[in-house]
Amino acid sequence: MTTDAGHWGERHLASLSIGLAALHFVLGLLVFEPTLFPGGDNAAYLILGDALRSGEGYRDLYLPDTPLHTRYPPLLPTLLAGLGWIGGVGVAKVTMLLLTATTVWVTAHLGRRWIGAGAGITAAALLAVNPTLLEYGHYILSEAPFTLLVVVALLLSLRPDGKSAGFAMLAAIAAFATRTAGMTVLAALPLAWLLEGRHRRAAWSGAAAVGALGAWALYQRLVAADQPGYMAELLLVDPYTPEAGTAGLAELFARAAENSWAYVSRVLPETFLGFGTGMGSGTPAVALGVVIAAAALTGWAIRSRRQIRAPEVLAVLYAGLIAAWPSVWTDRRFLLPLVPVLLLLAFAALRQLPPVPRRWAAWVAPAVIVLFGISWVGRAAPDRIACVASYRTGMPCDAPANASLYEAARWARDNTPPDAIIANRKPRLFYWYARRRGDLYPYSNDPSTVIRGLEAMRADYVVVDRISGTTERYLVPAIQEHESRFEMVYAGGDPASAVFRFLPSSANVD
Repeated sequence: MTTDAGHWGERHLASLSIGLAALHFVLGLLVFEPTLFPGGDNAAYLILGDALRSGEGYRDLYLPDTPLHTRYPPLLPTLLAGLGWIGGVGVAKVTMLLLTATTVWVTAHLGRRWIGAGAGITAAALLAVNPTLLEYGHYILSEAPFTLLVVVALLLSLRPDGKSAGFAMLAAIAAFATRTAGMTVLAALPLAWLLEGRHRRAAWSGAAAVGALGAWALYQRLVAADQPGYMAELLLVDPYTPEAGTAGLAELFARAAENSWAYVSRVLPETFLGFGTGMGSGTPAVALGVVIAAAALTGWAIRSRRQIRAPEVLAVLYAGLIAAWPSVWTDRRFLLPLVPVLLLLAFAALRQLPPVPRRWAAWVAPAVIVLFGISWVGRAAPDRIACVASYRTGMPCDAPANASLYEAARWARDNTPPDAIIANRKPRLFYWYARRRGDLYPYSNDPSTVIRGLEAMRADYVVVDRISGTTERYLVPAIQEHESRFEMVYAGGDPASAVFRFLPSSANVD
């Protein structure tokens, strides 16, 4: 980023940022998938939106007793509740893409105010074609609104006037109301203003942060005091294997080191080169991750020596949080909100290079990453366009194991009583297609414990799927050991999913 490039970017930032946001939107349409993200979180958000829109409250309608929900903060479900009046899943997906396109636009302006116009435009260009941002631009998940709110809060926090500071805190509170990890943004702003010597601003913003955190914590305690909180879940060795227990202090440090290297060596390359293409692994990819991370760390040190502001504080808090999470959650979706900050910090480091290597690094390296992004779009677009065409003819292009589960759910919708309770591995997705309540079967290696859990759930049916190893690990052995308690009533799909009626024990039959 030479001085001339910076001046040119300064003059044309408004039009360039809009153009890059539009480019991102168009590319997002080319790789658009109409199907639901197979993880299940999106179905949870949609179900909560339905509950709010129908007046049933902030409830998990898919669970047997439809309890009040306490895991996800309510901003995204509230948005989906409103969008539901306009249209269905498609409208929600396009809205997510509009949010990621806006993130591209805001990043350019954040870069201009924080690092320089050239850095802002270059970072926005890299985000516009970034495979990960394009992927999450059509998933109904918290990544799109959360990432946008993070960069908006940071941009507003850098403005000197008090009014912007107030709006920055509103954006930070909204980020926390979108994802609990937004606590890092809530903390970053008051801490940064405290370090800047803005004590009055730090005091009222700190009070606002404590109020937001306290309100959500109080709600969770009043509604579900017996449920593990956010920090308790973070401390588990493996959330999917509860019997593994809680990590100790030494284990947490070891996990943070392991996760940090995983983010640098695997997740960063996947984020920029595309996931599942074979381009996010191998020595060149690892080298890319190391270079980006080293440049960002150098940029952070350079910026922090001059003045520590909200982006520098957030980088430390958020990176520390995702490094401490259980290793099974080390993933692109959790790194994504930090990517705009990482890019801008890397460009801050590049500004310190001598003129010739600076020009090479500022133009050639981003151009290579942009080419990889465009290449990923070119490879992904034909299948995605075919998927949309297939979807319009009533033939969704879900992965076979997921399609098999959804087929079983549709069977359940048409062949079971409306009040039937069906235990399965993906109860939120299953409910979305079946409109039948249910929950996860217990994660236990003891078949009797699994049976007792099904009885406590009042399950009428169970589903044996092919999408998760936990079904083979926990549910299938329980069915095999208590064969008389199960009657197969459906099998279909390829690979096959099966629905079993869960029968009363002989001891409970008169």
